[in-house]
Amino acid sequence: MSEEDLIEPKVNPNPTWKVNKKERLSACDNRPGLKKIYVRVLDDKGEGLQGVRVRFDTEPSKGIAYDHMNIWGLTDENGYLEWDHLGVPTRYLLWMEDDETPLVENIRTDLGNEYCQPSGTILGGWRPVNRPGIYSYRLDIQRKGAGG
Repeated sequence: MSEEDLIEPKVNPNPTWKVNKKERLSACDNRPGLKKIYVRVLDDKGEGLQGVRVRFDTEPSKGIAYDHMNIWGLTDENGYLEWDHLGVPTRYLLWMEDDETPLVENIRTDLGNEYCQPSGTILGGWRPVNRPGIYSYRLDIQRKGAGG
């Protein structure tokens, strides 16, 4: 497993859901330093799916103790759900509906400082936008059709 694999979210096989996009927002895209996980859930035709239960929890962490909560919400009429996560350096898990196995794991906020340096500029900001605990992710999840 490469170092890049350890940084990216990991998608587990699932008979009902597939992940079309899993992206950690860059420092420039995450300004002013948000701590969000944006989820869009689509039906098998690509339309927003309302009322889907999406659940989050944290992986066991080393060197930091805090409450582990079973946090969940339902997608809105356009299939969107946005979670303002705990803002601590950890790794999150995401489950769909009542699945026993998480669909996505290793959603990391335990990474180092990342600065915004817009293209065409020599110098970036002097304060990190993304920093331990303060990272955002965008996930697009789609229900598989009858053919899988």
